[in-house]
Amino acid sequence: MKRIGWLVLLSSGLMAPNAGARAADPSAAATDATPFLEPPTEEVNVRGARRHLLAGITTAATKTATPIEDTPQNVTVITQGRLALLNSRSVSDAVRYASGVSDYGSKDDPRGYFGTIRGFSPDIYLDGTRTPDAASSQSFSIEPWGLEEIDVLRGATSALYGSGQLGGIINAVSKRPRADMHDEVQIQTGSYNRVQGAADIGGALDGDRTWLWRFNGLIRKSDTYAKNILNNEIYVAPSVRWAPDSRTDVTFLASFEQLDAGSTAQFLPAQGTVFATRYGRIARSFLSSDADFDVYSKRQAAVGYALRRQITPNWTITQNMRYAHLDLAYRFVTANALQANLRTLTRQALLQSGNYNNVTLDTRSEVTFHTGPVGHDILFGVDFRSDFIASRRGQGAAPSIDLYAPVYRRVTWPTYANRTNSNETETQTGVYAQEQADWHRFHLTLSGRGDFTQSLTVNNINGVSTPQKNNAFTGRAGLLYQSAIGLAPYAAYSTSFQPQVGVTRLNAPFVPTRGRQVEAGVKYRPPQSAAWGSDILLTADVFTLTETNVLTTDPVDSTYSIQTGAQRTRGLELEGLGRLPGKVDVIASFTWQDPRITKTTVAAQLNQRPVVVPSHMASLFLARDVRLTPAWTVGLGGGVRYTGNTAGSLPETFAVPSQLVWDLEAHADYRKLRVQFNGTNITDRKYVAICTRSVACAWAPGRAAFVTLSYRF
Repeated sequence: MKRIGWLVLLSSGLMAPNAGARAADPSAAATDATPFLEPPTEEVNVRGARRHLLAGITTAATKTATPIEDTPQNVTVITQGRLALLNSRSVSDAVRYASGVSDYGSKDDPRGYFGTIRGFSPDIYLDGTRTPDAASSQSFSIEPWGLEEIDVLRGATSALYGSGQLGGIINAVSKRPRADMHDEVQIQTGSYNRVQGAADIGGALDGDRTWLWRFNGLIRKSDTYAKNILNNEIYVAPSVRWAPDSRTDVTFLASFEQLDAGSTAQFLPAQGTVFATRYGRIARSFLSSDADFDVYSKRQAAVGYALRRQITPNWTITQNMRYAHLDLAYRFVTANALQANLRTLTRQALLQSGNYNNVTLDTRSEVTFHTGPVGHDILFGVDFRSDFIASRRGQGAAPSIDLYAPVYRRVTWPTYANRTNSNETETQTGVYAQEQADWHRFHLTLSGRGDFTQSLTVNNINGVSTPQKNNAFTGRAGLLYQSAIGLAPYAAYSTSFQPQVGVTRLNAPFVPTRGRQVEAGVKYRPPQSAAWGSDILLTADVFTLTETNVLTTDPVDSTYSIQTGAQRTRGLELEGLGRLPGKVDVIASFTWQDPRITKTTVAAQLNQRPVVVPSHMASLFLARDVRLTPAWTVGLGGGVRYTGNTAGSLPETFAVPSQLVWDLEAHADYRKLRVQFNGTNITDRKYVAICTRSVACAWAPGRAAFVTLSYRF
C-alpha cells in the first residue's frame, strides 16, 4: 500500500486531461473540462440541446479532448439530444441504433444492462472510472436522466483503462453544473401504468458565479411487461462546481438510487416460445417466478469529485475520484427442466443478497508542445481501484408450474447462503502513458499501461481462501490520416486482459484472459466548406478480436475448469450519424460479425457461435423538425431495427429467429413547452428476445407508448 500511495501522490503532481492541443468543436457535449461560457441565445441552445445528435470531440477514447474524426477507433458518442429523442429509459435503450452493439433483443430488465459489443460483454464506466464489477444481477444502475452523454468504445481498452472485457466499454458521463444550462421539469406517463416525474435544475450560489449547483431528480412508479413485476425508482443526483478562475475547476458529485422492482428475466422453455406446441405458445406476460416471492430491491449511493487544474497554458492536471456502495436483496424462481408433457416446468428458488463497496481514483497529467513540425500531446496517469464484494446465495426446490394454466403455490424460502457464501477483495493499480503525435495530416496514437492486480476470495462455507496476483502490460498503436476532403483512413492494434477468479483441479490460480484486436477503417466528416454541410459523420471499419486463456471444462473432471479455450470475432461495421441535407436527422448502422469458439475441450462446442450474439444487425432512424411559426415547431421521426438470428443454446441445437422492430417519435414545441410521443415495437410484434439454453428463453416486450410533457426555463 505504501507503493500505491507514493504512486498516487507522485502522479497528482504530474497529471492532466484537456490542455487544448486540439480545438474543441463547439457542438461537443459538455464534459468535466468544459469551460464556463456565457449563455447563448435561448433558441439556439434549446434546439441544439434537444436535437443535436453529433458530438464534436470524445475524451473517453484517449482521455484527452480529441475530435472523433481524428480518433483511430470506432467510437460513438450518444448525446443528450439523442437520449431525449429516443426516450432512453435505460442504458439498453440508449445504445440501440449503435453499430456492433446488441442489447439482447430489446429485452427490458430493471436489473441493469445485458448485451454485447463485438460479441463480448462490455464493462460499464461512469465518468471515466469503472462501476462496481459484480455479477450481472448486482450491477451498478445507470440512470439516463442523470447523464450528459454515453460513450461507446469498441474493442480492447486496457491500454488506458486496465483490466476489462475485450469487446469494449460503455462510459456514462454525469450531468454537471454549467453556466449555460436551462432548467427542465418533466412528467411522463404511458404503458405499464408508468407515472414518472423528473427535474433538472441549477444555478449560481454567488454573484460572480464561481460556485454553481445542479440537482437531478426522478421518481417513478411503474409496472413492466411481465405480470406483477414492478419498476419503481427514486433517483437524486446533486452536484456543486467551484471555478474561482479560468484555470481551476472542481466538481463534487453525488447520487442515490433506490430501485424496488422485480426480475423480468423469464426462464421459459424453447418449446412454447421459439416453437409452438400442441398447446400453442406461452403468454408473453407469463410470470415464471412468483409474485409473492419475487423481489429485486437495490440501494446504491456514490460520492466523488472531478478536479482540473491548468498549471500552464499547455500543462493540466486532472483527478477523478468516486466511492460507491451497493446493497441488494434478490429473490427469484428460475427454471430447471421441461417435463415430457411439454407444459409442466420444474423450478428452483434463489435467495440472493449482495454488498458491494468500490473506490476508484484516476490521476493524470497532460502536456502539449511542438518539436519542429510535430505536435505532441503527452498523457501520463496512475489509477487505483478497490472492490469489496460479499455474495450470499441460497438455493432450493420450488413448486412446478403449468405453463398454460398456472397455479402459483407457496414457495419455501431456501436456506440462507447454502450455495454461495463468499467475500472477495480486489485491488488494481495501473500506470499508463500515451503519446498523440500530429505531423501534417497524420495522427499517431501510442498507449501503454502496466497493471498490478491482486485479489483474495474467502469461501465462508469451507473456509478456503484463494489469493491471486497478476501483473500485465497492455498497449495500443493507431495511425490515422486526415485528408483535406474529410476522409480519414486509420488502422489500430490493441490488447487487453481480464483476471479470472478461481483455481484449477490442481489448485493452481487462474491466469487472466488475454485479448488482442486489429481494426482498420475510414471516417468521413465533410469539411466546413461542403455545400451539404459538415454536421454528419460516416464510419466504416473491419476488425478481428481474439481472446485466449478462456475457461473451458476440464476433461479429467468436469466439475473443474482449465484455461485452454479461445474465442474470436471478425466483423464489419458501418455507421452514419448527424444531419442530412434538408435538415433530416439520421442515425444509421449496419453490423456483420462472425463470433466463434475456436478452442475448447468440449468437442460439440468447437467452431460454434456463442449464445445471444447476432451475426447481423441493421438500423435506421430518421427525424425532421418543421418550424410552423416563431413559437411553434413540430417534429416527426421513425426507426427500424433488425437483429439477425442467434444461437439459442451451446452447442447450437436451435436458433432464435431474427427480429424486425419499428419505433416512432413525434413532438410539438410551443416556446419552452414540449409534448413528445415515443413508441417502441409499434407494430406489437411478438418475438423471443433471447435464449441461453433450452429452458432459458424470454419474450421481448410488446408495443410500448409513452407521452412526455417537459418545460424548460
